[in-house]
Amino acid sequence: SLIHNQIKSSGINAEYGVQSLDEKGIAKKMRLKERDQILEVNGKSVQGWQSEDLLAEFSGNLSVTVTVISIEDRTITDLFLMTNRENDLNYLWALRQLVKLSICNIDFSGTGLDLSAITTTLHELIVTNCSLKCVTQILGIGRLVSLKRLILTHNNLEHVDEKTMLKLKELTDLQLGYNALKSFPTVVTRMEKLEELSLIHNQISILPDEVVQMRSLEKLHLDNNVLTELPEYVTMQLPQLRALTLENNKLSPNAAQVGGSRKTRSKFYYKIGVTDASIAP
Repeated sequence: SLIHNQIKSSGINAEYGVQSLDEKGIAKKMRLKERDQILEVNGKSVQGWQSEDLLAEFSGNLSVTVTVISIEDRTITDLFLMTNRENDLNYLWALRQLVKLSICNIDFSGTGLDLSAITTTLHELIVTNCSLKCVTQILGIGRLVSLKRLILTHNNLEHVDEKTMLKLKELTDLQLGYNALKSFPTVVTRMEKLEELSLIHNQISILPDEVVQMRSLEKLHLDNNVLTELPEYVTMQLPQLRALTLENNKLSPNAAQVGGSRKTRSKFYYKIGVTDASIAP
């Protein structure tokens, strides 16, 4: 609802548009304020328009409908969109100081989510319960080179695209829980700054040897998968690891001993849940 509170039913959209229109007296007539950002004219997005394009659209039209966003609203940094707000995505390009974007309960299984025009300074992206099957359905995500936190939980992800993920070089927190991953996404082992990884509630059965490459990893959450073994290197060869959770897998009781002396080290949280009903006999 945030964007609709910001956008006026009668307005204009295009950078420097108000100043240009004011020369013709249009802005004053429509009671627009200085530096209002024009979003649409007669239902047409003005993204990429020049002032001449705006004036041409106004010329000869007896009735003009415009949509604007004020300078105050253009500076918002945190935006949440959910069901029935799909049209608001068309205006994201105007929010140039956006730092956090959350999108929930919008079905993108057919069309995908287009973020190709969003600011590249975005630090946190949350897309949950949106029926995504692969990361590449988020168009333009590879442009978000400043992204530090990515949450794609409660979707239908079956794999994680390597080429796309490796573009997110600043990512420190990745949450892919509640999806349909059948294998550990090995691309994450090549993401050098990753500190927290959550893969809970998937169908992962094996941890690859490449996990030892995750030298910056501090928290690893693997609860509610179908793991049967826990390689010793997971706890012994990851120097920064401070938390490991493995509840509700199919680990044998012997897996509780894998942590070895690491389990007794200070500031190391280790929860394996070997007494759960899902443990293999």
